[in-house]
Amino acid sequence: MTYFRFHLIFNLPLLLVLAALNAPAPWLHEEILAPALVLLAVVVFTAPWDNLAVKWGIWGFPREKYSLRIGYLPLEEYAFFLLQSVNVMLAVRALFHLFPNLQTGLETSPGMVTWLCLGASVVPWAIVAAQLYWLRRKAGPRVNYAVHLAWFLPVIYGQWVLAPFLFWAHAGLLVLITAVFGIYYTLADFAAVRAGTWFFDEKQITGVKLVGLLPWEEIAFFFLTSLLVAQSYLLLLPSDLR
Repeated sequence: MTYFRFHLIFNLPLLLVLAALNAPAPWLHEEILAPALVLLAVVVFTAPWDNLAVKWGIWGFPREKYSLRIGYLPLEEYAFFLLQSVNVMLAVRALFHLFPNLQTGLETSPGMVTWLCLGASVVPWAIVAAQLYWLRRKAGPRVNYAVHLAWFLPVIYGQWVLAPFLFWAHAGLLVLITAVFGIYYTLADFAAVRAGTWFFDEKQITGVKLVGLLPWEEIAFFFLTSLLVAQSYLLLLPSDLR
């Protein structure tokens, strides 16, 4: 299974289904900015993280499985995190239109205390970063993927500092979206790894795997990224649409 074929099997059909669910509700001018900003953030945030992981050799892609490479990543890899993000956002939007009662209309207007709390959070995250650095030195390369996942945690935490009431009001929605897409992409990833579409360096993972094939770190990645995209989309939507 090539990477392009992976998209044809797992990403594009899902995209078409979610697009069809959203079709009855025309896109308003004021809601287009939210997904556009999320996709821009995804590219800016994920591309360096992913390139670094491939440079380190945490995971890789057989040359015959992809078309061309930009930096250290196949073109299809960039398409992957964009398609995943679009699918997550379309699912959130579809749920809002299918179940209007899910919308709370909560405003998010951070005050001085919020910004001070966010600024102060630099201290505990610096401590966490130091501990992760110590862990990597002590445990060696086997924790490289696990430590690499910490890239996402400060952003998820920071968003909760900025909009705790919004996310708490939508906690059920966030859990549902995270669970559905985390499980879906875990199963898709299982098929891809089994087919040799991509692989992991056994020396840079802890070795705990789902049915002996899929590293737990990879599973955690899909749950974390699905949650992060859903939160980001909610945060950027106009208040009357969320």
